[in-house]
Amino acid sequence: MRLLKLLVSLALLGGLGWVLDVPAMLTQLRQVRPEWVLVACLAVLFGQLLSAWRWTWLVRGLGLRASLSDLVQYYFLGMFLSLFLPSIIGGDVARGYLLARQARDATWSAVASVVLERLNGMLGLVTVASTAMVLLDVPLPWLGGWWFGVTAAWLVMLSQPWWWPRLARARLPAWLAGWQKLPLHSSAVQRAWWLALPVSCVFQMLIVLAHVALGQAVGLELSLPAYTVMVCLVALASALPISFNGLGVREAGYVGLAVYFGGNAEAAAAMAALWLLVLVVVALPGYVVLWRLGGVQGLRAATRAS
Repeated sequence: MRLLKLLVSLALLGGLGWVLDVPAMLTQLRQVRPEWVLVACLAVLFGQLLSAWRWTWLVRGLGLRASLSDLVQYYFLGMFLSLFLPSIIGGDVARGYLLARQARDATWSAVASVVLERLNGMLGLVTVASTAMVLLDVPLPWLGGWWFGVTAAWLVMLSQPWWWPRLARARLPAWLAGWQKLPLHSSAVQRAWWLALPVSCVFQMLIVLAHVALGQAVGLELSLPAYTVMVCLVALASALPISFNGLGVREAGYVGLAVYFGGNAEAAAAMAALWLLVLVVVALPGYVVLWRLGGVQGLRAATRAS
């Protein structure tokens, strides 16, 4: 599977190299104004800190005790591993494991905190994208399909206090039994969830603004709603386990959607390259955390010992 994902990424990147004017893209990269890249880095860094804060609410809502400092470190470690391990899931598994090790007998709650944080972020993403779509001339069939999915997601979420207690009483396989003991319908978890949702929307807008800054750096002229829809849809597509950490899918998505909204393909590709640079720079604190844990081998050894 790793080899297949890598081949998909290489094929997509190779296809972009074939259809794009690569010298023109490199020219745009050489003319980048570094202050815009710095703005993007600061926006993403602040967004990651907000996300760690959001995770803290969910962790404490589930009854776990962990310091904000530890959770920030785990979050940046997860970001670093998600960039350099073959799947975005790798980073989530690592931070969930570290929290579970700290919480000891609350493994299911630690896992649930990571899952809920991801779901909350996804709901914030689709909410922001849905708002932007209203301001764009999107084909009616696409808009209808999108809103059907979004409405279904909101209905499932809003009805959770009704269906979760019933699911908790159902007979599930032994490996799922731990989920039934989680107090997801409690007032503490519900309060944490609703407090976290606006933070998820703010985080997503910070990511959009970071892309706008990078677009300014390379001359990609798009409206703010177009940027928002492009960034959100690419984030959803790159999370699919079909490529190496979204590489290739992300770049092809930026180019395709930018052209659809009237932007320049080479400028979009240059923005995608800068975005990868920004992700690497902001993820560097996670490397420090990994180094303190003894590197990948140390993390694996600790996992096996546990």
